[in-house]
Amino acid sequence: MNYIITGKGYISELTTQIEDDVTIISEGDFKSSEFKLDSTDKIYAPTESALEIILQRSIDATFVNAVNMLKDKYKFRKLMSNMYPDFYFRKIGLEDVETTELDRDKKYIIKPVKGFFGTAVKELNKDTNIKKIVKEIRSELEENTKYFSESVLSKNELIIEQFVEGEEYAVDMYYNDHGEPEILNIYHHPLPDNNNYFHVLYYTNNDIFTKFYDRLKTIFIQLNQQLNIKNFPIHAEFKLENEELVPIEMNPLRYGGFGLADLTYHAFGFNPFNAFFSNFKPNWHEIWDKRNENHFGWVLGYNGTDINVEIHTPDDKAYLHFLGETIHYVEIDYKENPVFSIAYIKDSCPKSLQRLLKTEFNDFFVPIKS
Repeated sequence: MNYIITGKGYISELTTQIEDDVTIISEGDFKSSEFKLDSTDKIYAPTESALEIILQRSIDATFVNAVNMLKDKYKFRKLMSNMYPDFYFRKIGLEDVETTELDRDKKYIIKPVKGFFGTAVKELNKDTNIKKIVKEIRSELEENTKYFSESVLSKNELIIEQFVEGEEYAVDMYYNDHGEPEILNIYHHPLPDNNNYFHVLYYTNNDIFTKFYDRLKTIFIQLNQQLNIKNFPIHAEFKLENEELVPIEMNPLRYGGFGLADLTYHAFGFNPFNAFFSNFKPNWHEIWDKRNENHFGWVLGYNGTDINVEIHTPDDKAYLHFLGETIHYVEIDYKENPVFSIAYIKDSCPKSLQRLLKTEFNDFFVPIKS
């Protein structure tokens, strides 16, 4: 059977527009059901809170192993060590961070072994105040573990790994029913001026596909020589360091969150969720031949850092004017989320997209009229 098992968080409207026979069931209803999952089932989990019950119900050892290997960042680094033998990483408890000895002339990243949406991800360097960093990590974990289980967000186990320099890229892909990788989108994720708005922009264009498609496909082929999985979606993140694509993480059973995967539909015209369930293979030469001059972006509209959502509301009209050509716009409940919208945009000039990295979202909120 085909399943979309929803959980806490944003769910794309495209998941309800799938041509194949798919059972869409909430995490809660799935727990209450008698469903078991085996190797003949296709599972898509748009939010990570559903992973725990999925693993509990699966009787496919290969599938369970793959989810665990990819979700656990320490196990993931061990999995990738054959391809990246010189990459430094180690597991550590939160209580041991302050006493851990590191090369002070190098930079590192510390983060939960199992994490989500950048929670408690910190940089360590020679100028780092370790006590302050530990306090920040502890605070973020205490806040976010209210919403996610240990299978989604680790409460104490962390990984320290070498800092990877370079531009960030993301990929939505799936392994088809023959275990072959099918890439559905490749995104550039440039860093914003204000790190509080970290995920503000992801975009794609023909140049990105031309440069990275073949290299990424090779990486995914090599990965599956170890995992041996079929019918398995992944959202992967990389950095380009010295012209080498270095994986940062790979998120199992889903594509990019908060509607990022929907950019594939709005840019290329095919539903990425339907692609997974139907083993659809995109013809990228034909797709880009019709869109060669276009740049397609996903823009996450954050609640401004100085905004009190009880007395302020988004000015969507002003914000849409600022964005330019908008293909599709989704309003988000900003009182229940840290964001107020998702926008899908198109532009013929990449510099127009780059200006969005300077967005100050405080400017797009106004007082609620009494």
